[in-house]
Amino acid sequence: MDLFPYKYRPYQKEIVESIRNCLEKRKHLVLESGTGSGKTICALSAVLPFARDNEKKIVYATRTNAQQRQVILEFRAIKKSFPTETQGMLAVALQGRSHMCLLVRNNPSLEKGSADELARLCAQEKKKARRNEDGCEFFRNCIRNIEEIDKAIEWIKENLPLAEEVLKYCEERKICPYEISRNLVGDALMVVVPYIYVFDSTLRNLLLDWLGVSEEDVILIIDEAHNLPDYLRDLMSTYLSMYALNNCLNEVENHGDISILQGKLSIYEFVEKAKTTLEELRKEFLGELNDEEKDALLPPGSFIEELFEKIDVDTKEIDLVIDALIAYGEQVKRLKESEGKLPRSYIYRLGEFLSVWNTAHEDFYIRLIVDQTNGKNPRLELYCLDPSVGGEIIHRFYTSIHMSGTLSPLDEYKDSLGLPEDTDLISFPSPFQRKNRKVIYVGNVTTKYDELKQKHQLMDRIESYICSICNSFKRNTIVFFPSFELMNAFLDRKITEKISRKVYVEKREMKQSELMDIVRDFKSSKGSILFSVIGGRISEGMDFPAEELEIAIVVGIPYPKPTARQRGLQRYYQKKFGKGWEYTVKAPTARKLLQAIGRLIRSETDRGIAIILDRRAPRFRGYIRDLTLTRNPVHDIEKFFLS
Repeated sequence: MDLFPYKYRPYQKEIVESIRNCLEKRKHLVLESGTGSGKTICALSAVLPFARDNEKKIVYATRTNAQQRQVILEFRAIKKSFPTETQGMLAVALQGRSHMCLLVRNNPSLEKGSADELARLCAQEKKKARRNEDGCEFFRNCIRNIEEIDKAIEWIKENLPLAEEVLKYCEERKICPYEISRNLVGDALMVVVPYIYVFDSTLRNLLLDWLGVSEEDVILIIDEAHNLPDYLRDLMSTYLSMYALNNCLNEVENHGDISILQGKLSIYEFVEKAKTTLEELRKEFLGELNDEEKDALLPPGSFIEELFEKIDVDTKEIDLVIDALIAYGEQVKRLKESEGKLPRSYIYRLGEFLSVWNTAHEDFYIRLIVDQTNGKNPRLELYCLDPSVGGEIIHRFYTSIHMSGTLSPLDEYKDSLGLPEDTDLISFPSPFQRKNRKVIYVGNVTTKYDELKQKHQLMDRIESYICSICNSFKRNTIVFFPSFELMNAFLDRKITEKISRKVYVEKREMKQSELMDIVRDFKSSKGSILFSVIGGRISEGMDFPAEELEIAIVVGIPYPKPTARQRGLQRYYQKKFGKGWEYTVKAPTARKLLQAIGRLIRSETDRGIAIILDRRAPRFRGYIRDLTLTRNPVHDIEKFFLS
C-alpha cells in the first residue's frame, strides 16, 4: 500500500522502495539522503503499512524535540490524505519526565533530575496520591476525574497533537501529561521518543511494557543517525568531579557520618582522601600541559591504587567500600523521597562510579584525568571508546532503519555500531538543483591552533571577512564557529560593533527556550546575523527555509581537539579497523561541515551560499564536490545571487 501524501520528488520513490525491501527481507538499513530530501515522510509511508499488516510496532527515535515534531506533522499529513486506509492508526509523541512532568516544570529544584531520580520521585508521589496523602496534584486529578482523562485520550486520538500541545492541554486541566501519554502508548502503532528511551535499559523496558511487545516485534527508526555513535559513547561513559566529592562531604554533614571497613575509617574520611588523590593526579598528569590540552590518559589501576594506599586498605576490599557507600546513599535517597525532594545521593553516585571505574573492560574504555577549570573542578572520566557496547540492543529489534543527510562513509557508521555484515548501505544524491547552492572557500586564512595563536593578523583577516560579508548583504546569515572559545575570542574583540546589522548570539549556557526565542527572532527579521557553533543545536537539526537563511559563513574547519581522549579514540579505531584518522577525525569533521551547509537548502526553491574561511577546505572535496576557491568572497556572493 502506498501511503505517500505528496507528489514524489526525485529519489523519494527509490527511498521508499529501499525501506520496503529491507522490511520484507528483515535486514538493517543505513540510509543517507541529503537534508530536506523528505526522509521522514518516506520512512513513514513505507513502515506504517508494513507494521500494521505484520502486527509490529514502530519506535521512532529522535535526538531533538524539533525532529520529533516533524515526525508527528508528517504522520498527520498521511492520516489526512488517507483517512480510510489509516483508520485506527495512532502515533504518540513521548518525551522524558523532565519535559512532560508538570511537577518538575513547577519546581526548579527538580529540573536537573536524572531519569532514574525523577522516576523514583514520581513513583513515591503516586503512592501518596493513591493513599490520599497529598502527593502529586496532577496525578491525583487523573485518578479522581476519570471523565477528564477519557476526554483527554479522545482529544489526543482525534487531533494527534505534538508533545508540547499535550503539555499545554493537560496543564490547563491540571492533569498529568506524562501519565496521559503513557496510557496511550499501548494503543499506538508508533511511538516517537528521544534516543534514551531506546538505549537506557530501564526506560526501554518500561516502553516495551507499555507497548505490550518485545524488541523482536518492534521496527526501530533512528533519525539523524550520525549523532548516535557519539551519543552512545557519552551514555556509556561516566565521571567523578571535585564538585561531586564536595557534595559528598556536604551530604555526610547533613545526614551523619558512619564508619566503614569495621571501623577503620569513616565515609567522611574516605571522601577527603578521594579528594586529595584526585588533586594529586591532576598535578601529576596535567601540571605540565598547555592551555589547549586539558586531559591526560591514566594508567590502569590509577586512582583506586593511590586512594587505597592512602587509607591503608588492600584494594581487594573495594567491594566492601562500594557496598557501604551505596547502602548509605540508598538511605539518603529514601529519606529525600519521603520528603518529596529529588532523591539524589552523591555518596550513592560515588559508590556506583567506583564500581564501574574498577571493573570497566580496558578493551573498550580509557581512564582520563580532565580539567577545564584551571584546577577548580578536575574530574576523573571513564570514557567509552566503542559505541557498539551501548548499541548492542539494536540487534534484538525486528529490524532498524538508520537515516541521516550526513552518514558517509556508511561502512564507518555500520562498523562503529557493530551492525550485521549484510546491513544495506544506501546513499542517495541531493534532489535539489546544484545551481541553487554554492560552496566557496578562501585560501589565506585558517583556524589551525598553532598558527592562530602565533599570528594575530590571522584573527584580523578572519574578522575582516566576516564583517565585510555581513555588512555587504541584507540577507539572513549564520556565522558558524568551530567552538564557543573561538566565538568568544571574536566577541571579546568587539566584532558585533563592527557589523552594521542586528547580531544574535547563541551562548553555551542558554536554555532551549531561550535559544528558540533568538532563532525565532532571527528567522522573522530581514538581514540579521546569528553567531552559532558548528555541531551544536542550530547546525544539527533546525530548519531555515527560503529567506530565513541565505548565507552561511563557516569559520575554520571543525576538527576535534587533539586531546588525550581523541588520541585514545583514534588509536582504538586504528587497532580495530585500520582507519583511525578516517573514522575519528576526517569523517566526523566532514559531517559537521555538511550539517552546517545543509541548513541552507530545504526545498527545491531555496537558494544559498556557504563560505568556508579556511585554506584546509579542499581536503573535504570528496564530501563537498562543488567546492571552489574564491579570492573575493563578497564579489562571488553577489554574483551568485544575481545569477
